[in-house]
Amino acid sequence: MNDWPLLDKYGLTPIPQRLYWLLLLLLRPYLSWVLVLTLPPQQKDLLKLFYPQQLDFIVACCIALPVLFVVAALTQRSDKRSKAWRNMWRFSQPVLLVCCVADLFYTLYDLPADAILDAPWRISTVVALGIAVFWLLRSKTLPTVFKEWPEPVSKN
Repeated sequence: MNDWPLLDKYGLTPIPQRLYWLLLLLLRPYLSWVLVLTLPPQQKDLLKLFYPQQLDFIVACCIALPVLFVVAALTQRSDKRSKAWRNMWRFSQPVLLVCCVADLFYTLYDLPADAILDAPWRISTVVALGIAVFWLLRSKTLPTVFKEWPEPVSKN
């Protein structure tokens, strides 16, 4: 039985599926914004369901802004791209951890007293962010994933 993980087509450790779920969790202000932009004008108040105050939405977008750079670096992780995104990719785990902790603290700070009755999805968000922080701190695969970058293919 092999002790090493299966490698992707570039010979690198594959990106865990949980990382994609984490990115979706951290980018939820931008995803909700896109969702609201695609809805008809009469349903534009849907954003107030997730972010009752406009300041809440703006702060959530600011907290998630560095995660957009991580996603951009992830999209450039191929052998045909330049190494310009390599440094961003290497520092992505601490960036994700800081964003996740900041999001967790802000979500807890902004949590209303009656959230369990009024907005139970906010409790699930707190739980998911807590699990994400624990995973970012304890994962043995993520440091390897963030150290690797595909080498360009030589044309010889």
